[in-house]
Amino acid sequence: MTALLTLGPAKADLTNVVRIVLQKGRHYDPTDLFLRKGDTITLVNGDDSAVHHAFIEADRFAFDAGDQEPGKQATLTLKEPGDFIIQCGIHPKMKLTIHVQ
Repeated sequence: MTALLTLGPAKADLTNVVRIVLQKGRHYDPTDLFLRKGDTITLVNGDDSAVHHAFIEADRFAFDAGDQEPGKQATLTLKEPGDFIIQCGIHPKMKLTIHVQ
């Protein structure tokens, strides 16, 4: 007895990812992210008293979370491929590099 198995094309259902980024102690954690177009970053201010102000200035798009009080969060959905730097307008040494495919 011979069985015949027919398989269609393999199909991966890749859903968009939400990444949490912590802003604490004048640092982003993590400091480097590799993401896909359509993924989302949630920036969470984990400090007890410090305010943060995340932003991106790029040729293709801009993002500005405004002032984030402790415990607050801001969300960014990545719609453009490329390498971008999220900076803090209050703490200039805070930088997060994102690589979007």
